[in-house]
Amino acid sequence: MIRKALCGAAALTVLLGGCGTESASGDSDPVDMPTSTMRVPRHVDQSDRPQVVFDPCLDLSDATLTAAGYDPKSKKNADFTPDSYTFLGCSYDSFRKPEGFYYGMNVLSGNITFADEEEKKRGHAAPIDINGRRALLIFDSTVTDYCELSIETSYGVLGFTRSIFSDRPGATPESGWCAGLEDTARVFEPFIPKGD
Repeated sequence: MIRKALCGAAALTVLLGGCGTESASGDSDPVDMPTSTMRVPRHVDQSDRPQVVFDPCLDLSDATLTAAGYDPKSKKNADFTPDSYTFLGCSYDSFRKPEGFYYGMNVLSGNITFADEEEKKRGHAAPIDINGRRALLIFDSTVTDYCELSIETSYGVLGFTRSIFSDRPGATPESGWCAGLEDTARVFEPFIPKGD
């Protein structure tokens, strides 16, 4: 419980100022296809920002989470909803790895701009591409066992924050902190509405 609270607190601190994903497997496990169902968002802020139309707690199926290496039973709400912007969020734990660790990940769908995200992450972000969308891989070597990724959307950003939790003492090698996060983002990206 403490680990999940820390993961959530770190996510909001880093995203608004980031916990985890497994590499999508090469297996042919079925993944549900995105649907075009639109609904009124669970939260609408008092700003003139666009409404957040992708909800990670409602728009990702159990099959999709499992294909990405996450346990659907671990899903928990992680919304952050002040009046001036909105982040609809969900947290997940990966299945435990044979190596004795698992990931804790928050997926936060927000209506801050991608330009705002680039500015906040300057110095720690590398531009990448996720299924044709602009994205940032965000790595700060001073934040141990942690990595972030943000994807541009029509309404703002979809952010992934991931922490690694291990049964073994000490930190995992830096080379593993972001391993597989881009793969997870590629599994989730098709569910983001394309916008106008």
